[in-house]
Amino acid sequence: MKRSIATVSLSGLLSDKLEAIAAAGFDGLEIFDNDLIASPLTPREVAQRCAELGLTIDLFQPVRDVEGVPPDRFDAVLHRFRVKLGVMAELGATTVLCCSNVARDAVDDPDLSAAQLARLGDLAAEQGATIAYEALAWGRHVHRVGQAWEIVQRADHPAVTLAVDTFHMLARGDDGTALAGVPGGRIGFLQVADAPLLDMDVLEWSRHFRCFPGEGMLDVAGVVGACVEAGYDGPVSLEVFSDVVREADPHVTARDAMRSLLHLEDQAPPAPSRVDPAFLEVPGSPAITGLLGSLGFSVAGRHRTKPVTWWRNGGAHVVVNDGSPDPALGVVASPVPAVAARAKALLWPEVDRTRGAGEAHLPGITSPSGLHVFVSAPEGEDDDWQQDFTPEPAGGDWTGIDHVAIAVPAERLNEEVSFLRTLFDLAPGAVEEFMEPHGRLRSRAFRPSAGHLRVVLNVEDSSRGPATGITQVAFACPDVRAAVRAMRDAGVVLMPVPDNYYVDLEARFGLSPEALADLRSHGLLYDRAGDGELLHAFTAPLPTGFHVEVLERSGGYDGYGSASTHVRLAAQRV
Repeated sequence: MKRSIATVSLSGLLSDKLEAIAAAGFDGLEIFDNDLIASPLTPREVAQRCAELGLTIDLFQPVRDVEGVPPDRFDAVLHRFRVKLGVMAELGATTVLCCSNVARDAVDDPDLSAAQLARLGDLAAEQGATIAYEALAWGRHVHRVGQAWEIVQRADHPAVTLAVDTFHMLARGDDGTALAGVPGGRIGFLQVADAPLLDMDVLEWSRHFRCFPGEGMLDVAGVVGACVEAGYDGPVSLEVFSDVVREADPHVTARDAMRSLLHLEDQAPPAPSRVDPAFLEVPGSPAITGLLGSLGFSVAGRHRTKPVTWWRNGGAHVVVNDGSPDPALGVVASPVPAVAARAKALLWPEVDRTRGAGEAHLPGITSPSGLHVFVSAPEGEDDDWQQDFTPEPAGGDWTGIDHVAIAVPAERLNEEVSFLRTLFDLAPGAVEEFMEPHGRLRSRAFRPSAGHLRVVLNVEDSSRGPATGITQVAFACPDVRAAVRAMRDAGVVLMPVPDNYYVDLEARFGLSPEALADLRSHGLLYDRAGDGELLHAFTAPLPTGFHVEVLERSGGYDGYGSASTHVRLAAQRV
């Protein structure tokens, strides 16, 4: 696969973009016309710089509104196209992208469009160039790939081919099957982009929310696979517009883009078949040790070579690291060497750490938000993190880490999503949005197809400034009432719940007075879905910088108590 990217997908001036694209290891690029127009470099100088950087210019784009034009104005189109062909010649590009007409006065006549494209094809052929004709999802009359292919067939010109753009296809509800019958040799160019599923104007969706494959929810791989199966062997090129990439460092964006193509190619070692939570790591301090004791944890082991202590409450594990300034997350995913190799192949940065003789491999990988994730083998196997500790007796009845909430800056969200999906193959849930006293919180949960790891990504839009890193750790327990009583007896301050909340519970669920009194007395939040129930409570802010949630699930409840989130957000802001 030849890897390419459109210059419009990066921020900065054209010269900056070329440097970033080359540094990320791309083979070629698309020159976006506006980037060239605004550049002090001549087309020949751009071509020379690309050659010096080892980049080919795979596409010049776009030339707009060239078909479906009222006949009395087509001479102006021919003039404009001749000029752009001259620019292409100086660039050394041989493929030009022509988009379907979006003008209000565009003529709805496929035969006219085909004839006009054929005439442009004559001009392109004289220069040894090829037109790739693209159906814009917001085209006035041509907005589906099938319509574009019909016009290409009617044009019946060797220099007029079909451009396939995954966003334009998938945004209109098409998929790879829409390309059935299109020979690979008639696909002139393949552009790829992903996007979250949003119910909005398709032009606004495209301009502001495109992202790289693996960061959104579209079946990009299905369309690419259909093109390859048809025999297409040209460049696979990323074309992404978004508010994020317009502001991000072009080198960071280019590296993220390359990672998405590597994932799309599926050439890395396979993702782990199961992912479970292993431990939470927190920086050491006197306040932390006292807090863990109050939460029912006790020392379960001490590291053989490092100033690290293992605390345990039943199946819940916390590692206190006196040599680390930030929290980290441990996961169980095997085989560990394959996960580490996958991270390296996908360009995810490795945590710089020392490893003593005979210690577990425990590779660390840094997510885009800065969270360190350490990978362990299952208990009892080689590379099991627990084998690095001298064990001590420890009790407790908590069952483990239920989920971890991570606050991510809005500009890093797509990268963080890519990290979870490409490395661990976690599947995203629906995006939820909550109003809080000083802003808005957007939340999305991720889970593997097998295993118990749950990660919730939060993006906070707040006048107080967004939080970052781990903001909440939820521990599962068999009896949340007993856990709450024990925590209170140990001096742990729990989040206050307003009485109005319990009045609302009565209205929503018709709970008995006895049940409501029980919830009030324990300060518990409640949710129900079908036969499933959730009981949970939160601490006040802790010295760790995050809140602890204790919860009890029953009857197959699988959510996170979303209906109570606004109450929690208000209480934790007090």
